[in-house]
Amino acid sequence: MANQRMQKQKLLEILRLLQQEADNEHPLKCSEIIARLSQKGMSAERKSVYSDIDILRQAGWDIRYQKNQGYWLKRRYTLAQLKLLSDAVGSLTILSADQAWQFNTLLLEECSRYQQPQLSPLLPEYRESGADVLANIDQILKALRENVEIQFRYFDITVHKQKRYRRQSQTYQLFPYALIRENQRYYCVCYSFHHHGFSHYRLDKMEQIQLQSEPLPRIPFDLKEYAARSFGMYASEPVNMTLRFDLSLANTVFDRFGQDVMITRITDQDFDVNLTLSAAPPFLGWLFQFGQKVRILQPQSLKDQMREAAEAALRSLDEESAG
Repeated sequence: MANQRMQKQKLLEILRLLQQEADNEHPLKCSEIIARLSQKGMSAERKSVYSDIDILRQAGWDIRYQKNQGYWLKRRYTLAQLKLLSDAVGSLTILSADQAWQFNTLLLEECSRYQQPQLSPLLPEYRESGADVLANIDQILKALRENVEIQFRYFDITVHKQKRYRRQSQTYQLFPYALIRENQRYYCVCYSFHHHGFSHYRLDKMEQIQLQSEPLPRIPFDLKEYAARSFGMYASEPVNMTLRFDLSLANTVFDRFGQDVMITRITDQDFDVNLTLSAAPPFLGWLFQFGQKVRILQPQSLKDQMREAAEAALRSLDEESAG
């Protein structure tokens, strides 16, 4: 029994060595594995190491060998993939510092100690404090699987950094359809049977999510179209518009709306784009930054809306100068 237990421990220790101490640039020779096992008080010979590696391979571990170099374990993820995941998690301010650290620790386990220093994301100093986003995601994913409504409370943060619940703390009851990520935040897209329409809610401002018990049928819903009609996840009616951009803004337009955006006219100086999306304040602000390099061709209502926003900004500056 003692020998069997030692054999199992040796097998697991070899696996740990390959996971943590080796990669394709730092393979472990059989002699090095034997030396590391000896440091742990485990005796081994080359033949037994070869046998243990064969057992691990049969169990599904993709152990590679480089002639005259040694053994290494092929990872499930490349270092580039892990880097993207690590930076993405680190940039999510809706996660607490502990949650971000736990995520990164899990990612570190997917690479060798030689690669781990390259997975140290620059964590933002500011992290939002609010609802437990991970717990909310779990609840909503369960509601999506079971096709049931959810109840929750929704809050804002006041200038005094206190929670203020909407609807005088009364609960919302809505039918969740999807989770969507935008600007480092997650939103739950829901359908309201009372208002007969879709809207979205920030997960970090939802609390006390409770699942209802009765499954409900779903109506057709196109998440891609819903997201495309939004701008910064700001809720407003979509507007069909035609915009004329300076040719120098082509990459900016493609970065924001994708390369499949509808271009209706191109010249040596500019190009026209047809869009249907929310003409909310975030969109107007986005247009403002380009100054004379963008023109609204239609509709007239959007021109009026832009002019009113510009005049309001000028009035604000005039009032500030007068004060």
